[in-house]
Amino acid sequence: MKQFLASLFIFLLCGSLSAQTEEISELESEIEKYIFKKPDSAKIYLYKLLAYSNQRPDTTVAETYSKLGITYNQLAVYDSATYYFEKGIKKSAGFPKIQAGIYSNNAINYRTSANYTESLAALEKAMELYQSIGDRIGEGVVYGEMASNFSYMAEKEKAITHLETAIEIFKEVNEPRLYILQQKLANAYYNNENYEFAVDLYEEVLPEFAKQKGPPYYFTLLAYAESLVKLGKIKEGEKRLMEAKDGLEAINNLEYMHVAWGKLGKIYKVTNRPVLASKAFASAFDYLLKIQSTRFMEIAREYLDFLNLQGDYNKGLEVIERVKNSTNNFQRTMNVQDEMNFLVSARETFRKKGLFKESLTLFDRIDFLKDSLKTAVDRVKIKQLEESYQNKIQRDKNIALEESNALLKKYNAKQHTTTILSWLLTILTLILSVVIYTYHKKRLSLQKVAVTNLEKANTILNEKRELEQELLAEKEKNLADKERELVAISLEVANIQKQIKDLIEASNKEEISDELSTQIINTLNQLNYWKHFKSKFIEVHPEFGYNLIEMFPSLSEDDIAFCSLLKLQLTDSEIASLMGVTEENVTATKYRIKSKMQLQDNDEDFEKLIREL
Repeated sequence: MKQFLASLFIFLLCGSLSAQTEEISELESEIEKYIFKKPDSAKIYLYKLLAYSNQRPDTTVAETYSKLGITYNQLAVYDSATYYFEKGIKKSAGFPKIQAGIYSNNAINYRTSANYTESLAALEKAMELYQSIGDRIGEGVVYGEMASNFSYMAEKEKAITHLETAIEIFKEVNEPRLYILQQKLANAYYNNENYEFAVDLYEEVLPEFAKQKGPPYYFTLLAYAESLVKLGKIKEGEKRLMEAKDGLEAINNLEYMHVAWGKLGKIYKVTNRPVLASKAFASAFDYLLKIQSTRFMEIAREYLDFLNLQGDYNKGLEVIERVKNSTNNFQRTMNVQDEMNFLVSARETFRKKGLFKESLTLFDRIDFLKDSLKTAVDRVKIKQLEESYQNKIQRDKNIALEESNALLKKYNAKQHTTTILSWLLTILTLILSVVIYTYHKKRLSLQKVAVTNLEKANTILNEKRELEQELLAEKEKNLADKERELVAISLEVANIQKQIKDLIEASNKEEISDELSTQIINTLNQLNYWKHFKSKFIEVHPEFGYNLIEMFPSLSEDDIAFCSLLKLQLTDSEIASLMGVTEENVTATKYRIKSKMQLQDNDEDFEKLIREL
């Protein structure tokens, strides 16, 4: 019995553990599915997974805390994010690689809330951990995150230096995620206002981020879109911003979704769509102010600029007051530049409303911020110059000291030589100027002559063309007159022959004998009208017969003569009268000639050939 109960207990225990393991796997699967797409949903599954912490290793529990911190960061609840990152750091003690990764995630959270000191401190701890285990990839990641911090802090040169170091490390270890650092480098150049180079880099990395359309993809789109707008590609920039806004809204990242709204407002402003601009700016301003976003001041300044442009200074004063009360006197910003830009716009609003006292109070703060920016930039530059060129500068000083005496001795001689050379150069310049002036004057004169000659040549050419046209028209007119004359003569001869024959046929034997009528007809037939007709026809169409015999060598002289009558477009009846034959004979002759031309079945082509030849 005891053995049975023990076996039953073990069976139930194994079944329970199996069921719990399966549920844990399902929860982990759901978390991976939603963590970067629907952080609010991922948060629920993460809390459920924490209920099984006593059954899971400390490393996986630590990673669960880290993922919960990531979801709160995406939801802009930064204090909660910090809380869970710190729990993950404690839970991962003794596991340096995992702990370093959580330190890096916490640093990103600090940076998002503009707490750069804490962010850099977390990154330093992450760097120490990665270096302790010789993880070069981790070092590269930390350098990249440090670069992002410096970029937001407006220490632009230092940001680029750290990024270049990170990129060299990734190249050294053949890390495939090099595109992440290239994106950060693009951000640095974007912040340096080198938009053209930034766009090139963004277009290289966006296809990689697009494989998983999470926050990194949409954050990159925001900067890429604004770079396009800065380069004048406003339509494409607006399209990309809309994609980013819709994507951020879909993954419930409402903070950056409203940042996208603010950037759309800028586009609507410059493209003269004030209604849309007002709606976009107001929505972004109200939400980012509500959650105390570090991106709020940037949008507030753009909103205030828009209101100043619209002349709505009362609304502008309201915006200034809300910002002042909600940001500890304008000082809750991502960086000094944002605060200074807002104060400059606020000063303009005060000035337009005639509030000169309030406007003057902002001058000292603006000047201080300008000095701070300059000092920050100068400090980075000086440090870099000291590290890079210290030895070179000292060596240059020594060389300069050694050469100074020799240069001093040669100075007078060189000064004299320089004076002479200066005079020579002046004289040479004057001579060269005279030569150039003379050359150009002569060249201009030649150009004028050439233009005049060209105009004369054009005039002569136009006159010649007009004369040729007149001669051609006269020739065509004479040709038409001669053709009409030839047709008229031909028809007249044909008509006379016909009249004579009609008279003979109509007379009786008493009036004219058969012998006389036969003799008259024979005489008519013997008259050489063809010779006269041919000579006249050749005057009108000199090439017709030659061209026809060239094309059809089998045609006889009579065939050519017959075709000449056809060329004049005489009817079969008129041709019959002229030739002294019947119309049937004319038809037969025409068929015979078409047969020689191999056109017996195509009257249209035959007539076209005779007419156009």
